[in-house]
Amino acid sequence: MDTFRGLLPEGLTVTDVTGSGGEFASVVVNDGKGRSLVQVNVQQDMRDVADQLYRDATTLPDGTLLATSKKPGEEGGSGVVMWTADSMRPDGMRVVVSAFTSGEQSSAATRTAPALTLDQLTALVVSPEWPKLQQR
Repeated sequence: MDTFRGLLPEGLTVTDVTGSGGEFASVVVNDGKGRSLVQVNVQQDMRDVADQLYRDATTLPDGTLLATSKKPGEEGGSGVVMWTADSMRPDGMRVVVSAFTSGEQSSAATRTAPALTLDQLTALVVSPEWPKLQQR
């Protein structure tokens, strides 16, 4: 959670911590335009599913696979949209960050776009801070 919160872009206020356990953390942020759920999932060595997850991914210069998407939310909130950046480093460490157009997936959208752009989500998942967690 500390790494996640430390990597959030400037200009966001964390209004709620909605999940923090093991490989998963989530917060609700507000950029002055309404609440937006942001969640992260960090998994160790997911190379066994790389072919399934990253068929259309971009390969970055360091070998990291990167996939991004914009799609409807997964829990039925009316009009909720989820933007996601999903990365896997060469050692298999996977970091996925999603941002939503609502403070919770099951409630109706309250914004037209998530509080983080796809570029900001991408910067989060490729941050060099994540591998440092393996060294602790």
